[in-house]
Amino acid sequence: MRQILPLLFMGFAATGTQAQTNLFSKNTPSSTAKAIAQSTRAGAKTTAAYWRLAATSDYSFNGSSLELTDSAFYKYSNGRGSVLNTDDIDVDDYGLSSTILYDTAVMLTDNGGGLEPYRRFISNYDGSNRRMEFLEQYDNGGGLKDNSKHLAVRDANGNITKETTLYWNGMGNKWDTSDITYRVFDSQNKLLTDSTVNYGMGVPNPGQKSVYTYDGSGNMVYSLSYSWNGSSWDSSAQVFNTYSNNKIVTSLEQYYDTAGWVNDYADSTGYDNNGYYNYHLPKYWDVDSAKWIYDQLETRTNNSKGLPTNVFFSQWNDTTSMWEIQGEGEVSYDSNDNPTSIEVYVYFGGFKLPTPFLIRNMYWEYYFNVGVQDAQKKEQVVIYPNPASTNINIVLGERKDANIMLTGMNGQTVRNMQATGVQKTTLNVSGLPAGNYILSVESEGHAPARQLVTIQ
Repeated sequence: MRQILPLLFMGFAATGTQAQTNLFSKNTPSSTAKAIAQSTRAGAKTTAAYWRLAATSDYSFNGSSLELTDSAFYKYSNGRGSVLNTDDIDVDDYGLSSTILYDTAVMLTDNGGGLEPYRRFISNYDGSNRRMEFLEQYDNGGGLKDNSKHLAVRDANGNITKETTLYWNGMGNKWDTSDITYRVFDSQNKLLTDSTVNYGMGVPNPGQKSVYTYDGSGNMVYSLSYSWNGSSWDSSAQVFNTYSNNKIVTSLEQYYDTAGWVNDYADSTGYDNNGYYNYHLPKYWDVDSAKWIYDQLETRTNNSKGLPTNVFFSQWNDTTSMWEIQGEGEVSYDSNDNPTSIEVYVYFGGFKLPTPFLIRNMYWEYYFNVGVQDAQKKEQVVIYPNPASTNINIVLGERKDANIMLTGMNGQTVRNMQATGVQKTTLNVSGLPAGNYILSVESEGHAPARQLVTIQ
């Protein structure tokens, strides 16, 4: 898994450009397996109800001072908001499954002449505020132009069962299909299989497919991926996950070669006394020495609400056989628990340099989910208890008929129910992996309401 704080630490050092999540994502079958599994981490509250991310700004150290290098801003329609995952402090703004439900996102960067737009995302939604189309525009010279597009087909529970990726063909002045991914979910909205068909010169060819296995608590414990060799499917990768109290603790990735299965990557995840994620240790397999090599140790200090306030990154010193701190991220929050800044510091010779290496600021706006202040009170939905472990009570207010969905941070709908003719109902969450979820309430004549729910 690639997390945003380590990426900021390394990505800014290498490029000085905005660290977009998708640019660093590990787009492999095993990454899907890890994304499913690691959604079972016990996260903390991220974004308060009726607050949404409006903009970001990034400053990096140029050798003498901090200078503005990148920025982004987000425009919304009423009734749509945003959620950040504090496991990764992740500004997840790319693609159909982004948890930032903007209409338009514009990214700006400074190439020497001040901030200029270089990238734009445009989203289209259905009547249930589910993203159905994602358009990326990019400036390769001459202004922002269409670059890629993602189209979704969703089932009744909102799961994306078909995702089509297209790229703009400037020579032919048309969209060309790049690949299509098909997904199959069970009755509990768990991903069972996914498969991708790649297109070359308009000709479809099988690309890869994966099969996922879960334990009795719904945790993804094993995945097996296949690649197409031109005539049949070959095993290519597998992932094993283990859990404690429905929280992931270890993950092992292996790939297949002619000699059989070979270790590739492993990590372990730890939690504090309150069950909040505070430790991550990834390792890579060195084939020549046939042993695991430490990658980078991440340790965290969480506040009383489980929100990370200090994140330390350490490298292993083979000479001293000790971990040495290389960087630290300090996270600040407003009174609504929205993260407002991440300051990343570099350590040199064991000492923390006084000036941040980079800073990311996040700006939040309050919104009325129907656009009119007087209507806010009657539009609110009351949820208790939160955190919850067995049942969630939902007071619908003036909504008497509503569709209620509970969605994991990986975008999968895990519970879906219809409330008819009642003002209060109960949603059973027994057996769900611990972590953060988004509870959505949709009803005719009312703007959608969303709240963050923590399952223990």
